[in-house]
Amino acid sequence: MKIKTLIPVVVLVVAFAFAGCNSSEETEPGPEETEPGPVDMTLSVLKTGWYESGHTNYEPVTYNPLEVGDVVYEDDYYEIVIESVTEDMIILNVDGALIEPNSDGTINLRADPIEEIELAAGESIEIVSQTMDAGIQLKIAFE
Repeated sequence: MKIKTLIPVVVLVVAFAFAGCNSSEETEPGPEETEPGPVDMTLSVLKTGWYESGHTNYEPVTYNPLEVGDVVYEDDYYEIVIESVTEDMIILNVDGALIEPNSDGTINLRADPIEEIELAAGESIEIVSQTMDAGIQLKIAFE
């Protein structure tokens, strides 16, 4: 009589053990499966347009929160998009002939255009259009 009672108990224990293993894998996604959300940091872009007879200062534009894919600057010639962002660092993808100016403010017309900008929290960068007759200057800060 004891063997007849023991067999169903063992079968139930084994069945619950396997059922518990499978259910936990299906209900909780791993960290690699979760989508990142917006980051509560600020990116500011200050644009100055320059031309032969003067310049135009624009109001700074700020973005907060920040998310991958956000376009933070765009005009007919240039586009800057957030490629990656955390609270510690932002990576921007740059499309167009933008470069860092020389230390004396001049523009190297032979420099390779910037394709990507990495800024740590608290850092900023100045980039300019690679032109001689008219263009833009952007000051980008990640805070």
